[in-house]
Amino acid sequence: MDDIIMATASQPGLRLLSGVTAFTIRHFPGDTSARDAVQAQGLSWSSEPGIISGHDPWLAWRSPQEILALAFRPEPLHALLHALAPGRSESALAVDLSEALAVFELHGPQLDVWLSHLVDAMAIPYLPGRVCRCRLADAAVLLLRLDPERVCLVADGPSTPYLSNWLSYSHQGAFDAER
Repeated sequence: MDDIIMATASQPGLRLLSGVTAFTIRHFPGDTSARDAVQAQGLSWSSEPGIISGHDPWLAWRSPQEILALAFRPEPLHALLHALAPGRSESALAVDLSEALAVFELHGPQLDVWLSHLVDAMAIPYLPGRVCRCRLADAAVLLLRLDPERVCLVADGPSTPYLSNWLSYSHQGAFDAER
């Protein structure tokens, strides 16, 4: 993990997480093979809009036909990737996006104050276990509220430098006046 901004007792911090395994699980409406494969690995299926299930790995509802799986421990997801490899199911598949995504961790106190400077306040997932798709500085992101003082921000990997700069800039705007 690379700290971009260190958290303090009064301000949130920011890390770029490394070593995160990320899979997309896509399925047709009404498909049960994706859910069955997830549950066969002992993982919880996230079928409700805006919900995250599990804990490392986390399965986040991304759309009616897509779940995003994130993990620091990749082992539980590898069997799932094999079970849902392209061609194994007529209506579902899993694809490894680990190298294609950037995962930032925003953590610490006053996290919602900072988030309100980044995205529309209606898009902030205020409760743990909630996820929201939104735009940050005109980049599509997924916000996963893992606990009250921890949010993962998932974006396309090539936008990492842009988002790092934007997150740092917005942190200064939100908190430099307090110093």
